[in-house]
Amino acid sequence: MTDTAVLARADRVNAAAASDRGRLRKGNEDRHHVDVDGGIFLVVDGVGGHAAGEVAAAIAVDVITQRLERPIGTPAQRVREAIALANNEILRQAERSPAHAGMTCVLTLALLTEDQLTIGHVGDSRLYKLTPNGLRKLTHDHSPIGEREDSQELSEAEAMKHPRRSEVFRDVGSAFHEPDDPDFIELVEETFEPDAALLLCSDGLSDMVPSAVILRTVRAQAGAPRRVVRSLVDAANKAGGKDNITVVYAEGADFPAASRVPDPTPAQNGTIDSGRRTRLTWLTAGLLIGLLGGLALSKQLPFDTYLSSRRPRTLTVGPAAAQYPTIAAAMRASRAGDRIQLEPGEYAERLILKDGVHLAAREPGTVTVVAPSGDLGLATITVNGRLASRISGLRLLGRPKAPMPVALQLTGNDVTVDDVTIEGDVLVAVEVASAGSIAVLSSRFSELQGVAIRIGPGAKPSIRHNVFIRKASSGAESAIEVADSASPHLTANLFVGYPSAVRWTAGGPELHRDNFFMRGSHGR
Repeated sequence: MTDTAVLARADRVNAAAASDRGRLRKGNEDRHHVDVDGGIFLVVDGVGGHAAGEVAAAIAVDVITQRLERPIGTPAQRVREAIALANNEILRQAERSPAHAGMTCVLTLALLTEDQLTIGHVGDSRLYKLTPNGLRKLTHDHSPIGEREDSQELSEAEAMKHPRRSEVFRDVGSAFHEPDDPDFIELVEETFEPDAALLLCSDGLSDMVPSAVILRTVRAQAGAPRRVVRSLVDAANKAGGKDNITVVYAEGADFPAASRVPDPTPAQNGTIDSGRRTRLTWLTAGLLIGLLGGLALSKQLPFDTYLSSRRPRTLTVGPAAAQYPTIAAAMRASRAGDRIQLEPGEYAERLILKDGVHLAAREPGTVTVVAPSGDLGLATITVNGRLASRISGLRLLGRPKAPMPVALQLTGNDVTVDDVTIEGDVLVAVEVASAGSIAVLSSRFSELQGVAIRIGPGAKPSIRHNVFIRKASSGAESAIEVADSASPHLTANLFVGYPSAVRWTAGGPELHRDNFFMRGSHGR
């Protein structure tokens, strides 16, 4: 572990930083910088492997600190210019050196001027602000899973263990940027009070340690910044240490005392008043009456009918311990509202999803669906019902001896495809042939022979937070093909290697304001 010694400025801010390679990585591509006198706090996570990520991170630290040492412009202007300069220098160095081709980084920068905090952020490193009231994340993760966590589509625990957690929509170094380019730098302006603290970290911490544990650790060690950062690095390593871990911590002079104030409890706030007691009494009575009425009604109905008409079931498919040996067998037994849950493994089947039935992997990314060998049917999975259906967590793989003309055919009225990976010998990954409510979310289309999504006339699907990676030998020039009169909503998608991301039959809107584009493959 490398530590930056505890620093102080006029008894106003105390800070420390630590970085560790973790338990699984051979090297450390993270970098950090702390300058309490200058009010500069920076965490950089390099991307690229073979030391290229380390080079990108080092360039970012060097360029950013040099720009911020010149107090010219407003804090917001200084932060934007520093990150843009670093971005363009990384790109230039990558173009000059084949060994560093494709190197990028993600970073979070905080500039503290008096009581004003200016944050510049790109990627999935993080900045938390801690106060006596708790912990608040001030940055947003620029990643498909991070955005779903921020919008509360996924819990923190679900996001932390998601197999696509490390994918990012934004980075520093893959394309030229001006300081004010839209959808590049997330700028946050916030106050910094004497009883507050800041925590900047790479995803090596936030992917391994829940925010509640981070808060508890900081509060327990408040007043000793070096112990704070060491304890957090140790916690990430104890949780598995899957990535490099970097922590920068800065606390106001009043934070240690303020953070130890206990949270209010009902006993501290006084007893329940008589009005509240009366309302609780009537609420309890109402609940009892409703319960008794429900029990009386249930006696007049066949018990199985009463339950089965209201309670969705989970039908498990997989090895001998599961309920059903094949997806088709579970599909035959299913009814609207049921969830067919697939255990890890490979399934060679062609399916038509029943109306209102959901199909999901128990663990996202562990289930592969392939076309039956020699079967020349059109679609591997077809959804054409009226009721809401969802497909999530699957991987659909086309093979030379079992290609997929169409992996998913969506003609239903209400269909959601979520966290699905489609790759290989596939001519059309998703075909949308309905004007119903259809959404393709947080999915990955990689190395396809053909087009990723084909949208038929009149269709208006929502296509959000997906990653499209073009195969070099593919004949498809576009990831998405849109028919005349179709009107898809395309937001926060990442297109890698496509000459033209979308081919509109009759012309369409400009995508650059809402989506992201890269020249080569991208992963961390």
